[in-house]
Amino acid sequence: MKKSWWLALLFAVPFALAKPLEEVLRDVGNGVLSVGNLSWLGLTDNAVVHGVTRILIWILIFTIFYAVMTGFRGREGRGVLGFLTPRHSAIVAFCIATISAIFIPVAVLFAIGGGFATIVAAGLIGGPIIGFGYLLTRIPGEGRPETRGTILLKIFLCLLIFWIITAMRYHLGQVTGGVVP
Repeated sequence: MKKSWWLALLFAVPFALAKPLEEVLRDVGNGVLSVGNLSWLGLTDNAVVHGVTRILIWILIFTIFYAVMTGFRGREGRGVLGFLTPRHSAIVAFCIATISAIFIPVAVLFAIGGGFATIVAAGLIGGPIIGFGYLLTRIPGEGRPETRGTILLKIFLCLLIFWIITAMRYHLGQVTGGVVP
């Protein structure tokens, strides 16, 4: 019983000396948000983007080169690159990735980032549209007649696709300054 009293006192003392709970929770929330936007690095926005992009490119290049070299090594070292051990492959991939990440120009970094962002955006926007279109062709199923429910579902899916495309056109107009084809 005595041990639990000392343990409670040990945990209560910092709260008696600390800020009010609301401020503590607000600071914790702001800390979590600052990790997400990378402001804790203390760099400008462009420097953060360049640094993080370079690190991600380094990881990508290292992974690809290491996988290719170990793949070409083959089983039991009888492939094209059979003379390389896995340790040698890692060292070569590390050197190539480091050189590539350091000497990639900023314009190329922006092009890579823009390209990946375009691919992800196209997938996030086009995926639901393609999925809903696929559902439109597969409903009500093979050999089943159209019913009022399936027709209503198809109308709802068409309206949903129309809403997605309209919202996409509106936001594209906001980004491009109203110039939308």
